[in-house]
Order: sequence, then structure tokens, then C-alpha cells
Amino acid sequence: MSEEASKDKERIRLLEFQLDYLRAELLHLTHERYRLTYSVSGHIYRFLRPIEQRLADAGAAIAAYFQPQAEKAPTQTETSPPITASAPALPARRLLIDVTGTIKRDAGTGIQRVVKEVVRACHSGVRFDIPAFAVRCEDGKLYTANAFTAALGGAETGDNVQVTIAPGDRFLMLSDSWNAFEELAPIFGQIRADGGEIVTCIFDLIPELYPHACHEVTVPRYRAWLRKALLESDAFLAISRTVAEELAEYVAAKGLPHRPGLKIGWFQCGADLAAPPTATPRDKIAAAVAGDAPVFLMVGTIEPRKGHRIALQAFDALWRSGVGLRLIVVGRRGWFEEAIAAGMENHPEFGQRLFWFSDVDDGELSYLYRHASALLLPSYAEGFGLPIVEAAQHGRPVICSDIPVFREVGGDGAIYFGVNDADALAEAIRAFLAGELTADPARALNVSWAEAARRIVEVVAREDWLTRLP
Repeated sequence: MSEEASKDKERIRLLEFQLDYLRAELLHLTHERYRLTYSVSGHIYRFLRPIEQRLADAGAAIAAYFQPQAEKAPTQTETSPPITASAPALPARRLLIDVTGTIKRDAGTGIQRVVKEVVRACHSGVRFDIPAFAVRCEDGKLYTANAFTAALGGAETGDNVQVTIAPGDRFLMLSDSWNAFEELAPIFGQIRADGGEIVTCIFDLIPELYPHACHEVTVPRYRAWLRKALLESDAFLAISRTVAEELAEYVAAKGLPHRPGLKIGWFQCGADLAAPPTATPRDKIAAAVAGDAPVFLMVGTIEPRKGHRIALQAFDALWRSGVGLRLIVVGRRGWFEEAIAAGMENHPEFGQRLFWFSDVDDGELSYLYRHASALLLPSYAEGFGLPIVEAAQHGRPVICSDIPVFREVGGDGAIYFGVNDADALAEAIRAFLAGELTADPARALNVSWAEAARRIVEVVAREDWLTRLP
């Protein structure tokens, strides 16, 4: 079979998996509708449903009317705004890390973790190639973010003061920049007028490459953001080399407009958890790992691409065949998760050999890593794969999907199985338990947040970019 035919086959298999996932979600929601319809609450709800629909329609109309233009997906008739000329770039003098979005909206997700840990490292007193510090935007001006950095363990430096933009400054949009371009436009102009550059962090291309894995609101917002970011940014920093390569290939393949000479680079996330393992976890956490049965841990939001259904199918097969082991799922509810959530909560092994915790803190997560036999990561799309590095730092092996970014992060220190193949996962677990497959965590990527921060600064200061687009 040719390489192209093999890729086509894999794409078809992935589409079939996504269709099967959405079909299961639809069947679950249909079942819930029938259950409500034929219950007392269903009869009450029947009269409220038209009112709810009218309110929802009115809310959507109001939201669409007031929605900022930057959030609306470009249509076929829209044209790209002209790219304004800027002064020739000077050598990097300082790195100003924008944390405005995280200060305003800290949802506790992976993006906010990256922002806080990188900023924590930059304010730890360690010297880098150029000064790097957190800033926030207010009324078109930049200020220090002293309260924010102090809360992360940095030295308290008093009241916030305005930051005067200097020649050669680099402005890093490390935080969530969905809605930031208009707010930061005056800053961009000042930065470029003084020979500086705008650098945007990109976490993944999943909404572009796998739109059916995302919430319906995310895809148009991301599409608008990416096209705006390509025009506003002088450079992109991806959280993995894989994402950097995907971005360069995608922009070229789609012919997306961008700033001339757009630079694309990468760094890799750290994984040292701020909190040590708790010595006294809650009873439900301790009970989940009690006993001699091997424990397998999954960490990640409950959403389609994370592979929870694949894991549950694999464990069902192993349990039916008499294999004694436990599966612990750690993660908040995400989107399109109703069917898999119900499947776990109503599973006959739930609370016995299957556990799901949505409220675990860093200390308890470290505790679970320490008591796990291995980490499972059956995702079919990721931007990095942070749990692989977290597991490695706790000395735990990983069994994960065979996708490029996991190969980058897991290297020779992980066990790989076919993407979205429950039978292959079950077989890999059997072989692991029998000692036929082994993985040395020391051979997986092991990066600290201090190293991640240093890499970010070095890429910018030394112009160590992976590629430059025409």
C-alpha cells in the first residue's frame, strides 16, 4: 500500500471514529429526551420548552448583534485587512509577557497553567538572555502585574507602574488572545514603531484540523482568531515542534495571508507540579488506589478527542476476560461528553474498579501519579501531551496513541498503540502487565517550567526560529 493510500485509510478511520462518537452522543441525548417526555418532569417541561426556545433565540440574536467583529468567522466575501508597514526590527531587548487575559479570566485550564508557570519561572530571580516579565494592558497602556506575579511566588514589588515601551521590545501574547487584538492595537503600534515585534503563542490547530472534536462555538471563533493572528503577529511560538510544523504546513497549504517573513518557533511545556503529593488525600482518592490491583490513570478534560470511550471499551474487554485492574479518570466535563459521562457513572464497575474525579487539586493529582502503574493517553489529537511529562517526572510509564506529538514528547519512553483502536489498547495493557512491553520514563521528555521559560526567551532573543514563511 502506498504512503498516500495509507494516509487516506487512516483519515477515513478517524472520520468513522468521530462519526461513531457523535452517534453515541446523539443516541444518549435522544434517550434522555424520551425519559423526560414520559416522566412527570417531562410533562411540565413540555410547556416551558417553547418559552425557553424563544428566550434562546432572542439571546442568540442579541449576542450576534453585539458580538465584536473579531469574533465573527470571516465569510467568503471578506477581504484581509492591509498589513501596515513597520520599522525594521531591532535586536530583542526585553520580553514583555501579556497576562491580561489570564488575570481577567482564569478558567484553570491548560492555557492558564502554561501562562502562570512560565511567568512564575520568569519572576523566580533566574537570569535569562534578556529580561522577561509579565505585563497587563489597561486603556491602551501597559502596566506591571505585580499582584499577579506575587501570587505566583514572585517578589512583591509594590504598586503597579506603567511600562514604557522601549526600542527592540518583544511583546508575547502568551495568554488567551481570542478577544485581545482590538484592545491591544495601540500597544502593537507602539511596539512596531520602536522596532519591536509581536509574538503569539499557539497551543494547537485542533479546531482547524478536527472541527468535529470541538464545541460548535469554538470553531468559528478559532478560525477568526487564527486569520487575525497571522496578520497581526511577526512570529508564532508553538507549544511543541509538531504544532509548529503543522502551522507552517497549514498556512502554506491553505494560502492564508500573513505578515511577510512570518517566523514560527517552538518550545516544550514543563510539568513540575507546584504542589507536592498530599500525604492525606480525601477518602475517595485514597480508596481508589487502595489494594494490590494495578492502577491506570487518565488525566484530561472529558471531550471527544481524549479517547475516554476507547479506554472504557478496552477495560470492559479486560474485565470480562478476568484481568484485575483499575481505571481512574481525572478531568472536568468538557463538551459532547454526556454519553461517555453517563457511561462511566452508570457502569457496573463505577466506584469499584472504575473511578472518575472532576475536582482533583495538584497535590491529589501528584498522589495519584505516585500510585499509578501507568498513565493512559488515548487521544487522537493534541497540541502537546502534558500528562506524559507529568508522568515521567513521577517515574511512571505511559501507554499512548501513536500520533506525532506523542512521539515527540514520549520518545522512546512510552508504549504506543494504534489510534482509536480499543483492541490494540487492551493488548498493549495485557503485554505491559505481563512484562512483555516496557517503557522507561527516564527516556520520555522531562522538561521543567524553568527550562520551558528559558527556551521561550532564547528563541526570541537568539532568533532561533524553526522556519520563516515568505
